[in-house]
Amino acid sequence: MERSAIKGMSLLTLNESETKKTRPRKRDIGRIRVRGYNTDLHHDDVVNALRKHFSSCGEITDVCVHVLDDNILNRFVSTSSSNSTQVLYNANNFGFVLFHSCGLIYFLGGQGTVIDKALQLSGIDVGGWTVMAEPYPFWERAGWYPVAVVQGYDTLLDNADIEKMLFEHFSSCGEVTEIRIHKRSIGAAVVELYGEGAEDRVLDLDGSYMGGCKILVKLIIPSKGIHTVHPRRRYYGWPR
Repeated sequence: MERSAIKGMSLLTLNESETKKTRPRKRDIGRIRVRGYNTDLHHDDVVNALRKHFSSCGEITDVCVHVLDDNILNRFVSTSSSNSTQVLYNANNFGFVLFHSCGLIYFLGGQGTVIDKALQLSGIDVGGWTVMAEPYPFWERAGWYPVAVVQGYDTLLDNADIEKMLFEHFSSCGEVTEIRIHKRSIGAAVVELYGEGAEDRVLDLDGSYMGGCKILVKLIIPSKGIHTVHPRRRYYGWPR
């Protein structure tokens, strides 16, 4: 995935104002999993109700919920249901799908006070349905595999010299697993690392000096990274 993100490197231009708009770090992001809403409800109604219910806890960056929509109902026939669970039958594949209400809410503020406040709102009626909330922390090693795009170094140097400088400069962040130098006309390199806290340390190098040049560093977020917006994969129209 990281390589595909670099495929269009010729279109990439980092500037100082862009790199300073860095997404929050792992310690600043918290998320919960919510259940209990009626899966027949309209997607926007569920999202708006959850945003309103948890708005007092802190800044919400994303609400991602699973609901039934026409894309699902065109493929399945509902055989039984409750407010938050439906059993769907696929006539073509002769199979059943148990469809639960399930959503994720992302907050700024980390896994501490913000999440504690959100959990206190679990079990409360929200316009006819009871929302249940539980912590949903990131994978323990999320942020251990950062991939960084680097610009601003002296592109007139030989690739071997550039690689050596990058290796030495980024070794303080963790184990450098790969370095790729792209065309000089692009003036960008990709550095892949591994290690606990590596992602936060990479972010600290944005605006630092390497070989007498001020470098710009931007993270490419791999699938195991930290997000403030939940990645969406379209599967029968959800999640959204």
